[in-house]
Amino acid sequence: MEDILVFLKGQTQSHGIEPIKQALRLLKADTSPGTRTAVIAGTNGKGSTGATLQTLLAETGKNVGFFSSPHLMKINERIKLNGNDISDEEFCEIFHLVHEKVRRFDFSCFEYLTLMAAVCFFRIRRVDFAVFEIGLGGTLDSVNAVSHEVSIITRLGMDHEAILGDSAKEIAANKLGIVSEGNRVFHLEFQDEEIRRLSREIAQKFRAEFTEVRPYDYVVDATGKYPVFLLKTPFGDFPLNLQGKRAAENTSLALAVFSHLVGDIRPFLPALKRVNWPGRMEKIVFGNRDVFLSGDHNPQGIDSLLEILRHYKFEKVHFVIGICSDKKHSEMLEKLTGFPNSLLYLTETPERTLPVQDYDERFRRAATFVSPNPTEALNAALANASEHDLTVVTGSLYLAGKIKAAVGAPSPG
Repeated sequence: MEDILVFLKGQTQSHGIEPIKQALRLLKADTSPGTRTAVIAGTNGKGSTGATLQTLLAETGKNVGFFSSPHLMKINERIKLNGNDISDEEFCEIFHLVHEKVRRFDFSCFEYLTLMAAVCFFRIRRVDFAVFEIGLGGTLDSVNAVSHEVSIITRLGMDHEAILGDSAKEIAANKLGIVSEGNRVFHLEFQDEEIRRLSREIAQKFRAEFTEVRPYDYVVDATGKYPVFLLKTPFGDFPLNLQGKRAAENTSLALAVFSHLVGDIRPFLPALKRVNWPGRMEKIVFGNRDVFLSGDHNPQGIDSLLEILRHYKFEKVHFVIGICSDKKHSEMLEKLTGFPNSLLYLTETPERTLPVQDYDERFRRAATFVSPNPTEALNAALANASEHDLTVVTGSLYLAGKIKAAVGAPSPG
């Protein structure tokens, strides 16, 4: 396994859609007649929408494959069967099967993983449903080479501008690039008229049917130590394991797709409290203290986090934050420092980090503690936090994974 991980980490050059399609044919994993496949693109919420859809589909007793990224602690997390990571043995077996056929292409790590997921879902396990999360953008992402009948577009926003374009329309066009001939497309509201016009053009070009999903509202039970979020549906209020407005939106989107694929949603709504998507306001215990991991990695994600925190009871909130170098760190930090009764602890992420010395000087001066070591930063936050305070690790899923790995496992419940 270690040799494979070293090899994959060294694979960095992406090759685009056509070589992936060719490789899928070579691997006999380009399609599976018995599998219904959905691909998810968007700026925020792809993973939680996919995890919710995976949970609902598995509740029907059918076999479900889910490919997502990034992983928090172990690469196997990216390829799931019925909610469980594939084993080390199966990961190695599939890698060798793929590598033997496609080594001449010199694919990137993500491309290898995409091919491995397709082989697992379509050739080896032949699952009933396969859900693939786009890695970056849509049009040129390797996942877009996977044939799919359903396209899902989560909330759109500005991110990865250097790659996807510097306007909302350019970014939306890239993400809408997952739509193919005859697709059913489920999406949240497009808030820009240019994007709405673009979606109509794409629908006509590909004879695709677009469905705008109007999210259910939610209510909050704040009687306990921490709030419980419940989705308000026509069939009653159902507890969510995910939190906040973003949970209501992404769950509603997943339910719309589930209804299209399966039918009546009512028997499956209680399963929403069992959706597990680590690193999204996930509570762990670190040094006998509650810590929340929330890998919000762009300004839109930070807005969602702050909306959730407004439902919590606390005196102060201690933000331990590390941000990747390609993100809008100043805008993210501006939002966090503007949150009432907040303290900042600056650190670094394990991957693509922005060094602490490169944060704007005003944020370094305003920070309570600065260290490139995430554990040191978290320990400093916990040392300052009272039993009435909250401690939240945010800014990057890589950082959330680093802290979670230091603990080893989340707390029960």
